[in-house]
Amino acid sequence: MRRNWLDLLQIGKEIDTPDKKRRFNERHFTEAASRYDIATRAMSLGRDQSWKKELVAALPEIDEPLCVDLACGTGDVAFLLGSRFARGRITGIDLTADMVTLAARRNRFHNVRFACQDMTETSFADASIDLVTGSYALRNAPDLAKGLQEVHRILKPGGDAAFLDFSKSGRPEMQAIQYWLLKCWCGLWGTVLHGNPTIHAYIADSLEQFPPRDDYHELVRRTGFDLVSSRLFYFGMLELLVIRKT
Repeated sequence: MRRNWLDLLQIGKEIDTPDKKRRFNERHFTEAASRYDIATRAMSLGRDQSWKKELVAALPEIDEPLCVDLACGTGDVAFLLGSRFARGRITGIDLTADMVTLAARRNRFHNVRFACQDMTETSFADASIDLVTGSYALRNAPDLAKGLQEVHRILKPGGDAAFLDFSKSGRPEMQAIQYWLLKCWCGLWGTVLHGNPTIHAYIADSLEQFPPRDDYHELVRRTGFDLVSSRLFYFGMLELLVIRKT
């Protein structure tokens, strides 16, 4: 999927419906998989792993939890969960087969497994999961509302979910700054690592289509969750949100 900088202006049109976004993400993350870990570290200025540790640390203490990590990528959050909850069972799911293959190859935990699934239509039973996590997950869901509804469906009553992702400002002038900053910075790393700026510049367009922070929180509440905590990182452009099924 060789692309150039002129293609950056077309990404929004490629993800403006759930079906188009699902197809784009399959292609996009298949190409990104081999150097995804390098890219996340570079784009986060080396802070990515620290944020993910904060995500796992924000979860409540449960002796033998059943955990699901959405959009698991190459498995780093699932492995952190496997280490913290040694008596738990963790399943990482991802839409992209190449990501799941890489995660399974890296897996050294007896209590962690991986599967290729769409986060909006998982195979887990109703009210069967204690904890759900996602790093850069819900923003990539083909349909955000369906993704949240699926998290609500599979979580047990009182179960927690923690999500780390880019956060959209409610101020139009800040939205414009966020968009072009991410477009150029992430596009640079797409070019360096893949010769394709759209690979990571996609982050800017996916955030543009994501609701502003306050609207996102309101959608979470309407879906049937309480907001437990919210922390901002990366100059306020990233949020760690912990929610609980009521």
